[in-house]
Amino acid sequence: MKHERAFTLIELMITLAIAALLLSLATPAMRDLVQNNRLTAATNNFRSTLNLVRSEAVKRGRNAFLCVSSDQAACTGETDWRLGWIAWVDDNANGVLDAGETLRIVEALPASISVTPSQAVSSLRVDATGVVDTPNVRLTLCDDRSGETGRQLRIMATGGVSLDSQYACG
Repeated sequence: MKHERAFTLIELMITLAIAALLLSLATPAMRDLVQNNRLTAATNNFRSTLNLVRSEAVKRGRNAFLCVSSDQAACTGETDWRLGWIAWVDDNANGVLDAGETLRIVEALPASISVTPSQAVSSLRVDATGVVDTPNVRLTLCDDRSGETGRQLRIMATGGVSLDSQYACG
């Protein structure tokens, strides 16, 4: 007669208890990983957009702009960069976003991320030499955690962007 081997109820209970313990230990670390990735993605998105604006301004020999846009269709004059932004080059030099001038549109950031500028600016203009009209603006990106989890971008007069990736938020 063959004897079949199976798990006992006790063995299954112990296995489930160990799995639950491991899951409870991994969940907070996974949450931090996701939040760090969201914050880094938002920071990199802004930084790459500003670099695009600067390079296109120099390449085309025209003013280029980065502005807040809550509707992702026009510059809205608001100062809350979390709402999203538009990058564009003023090809016809009229100072207004016209059809065909858009470089990149970024939709609103997740509600858990806040963006605080050091100055109330709703747009940045980069001239044909790559110089920013409002130098030394600092944008601080934080989420709902406390401690050194924020990122701070400093926009220099030359159009370059420096990053402090261990900025202490609230």
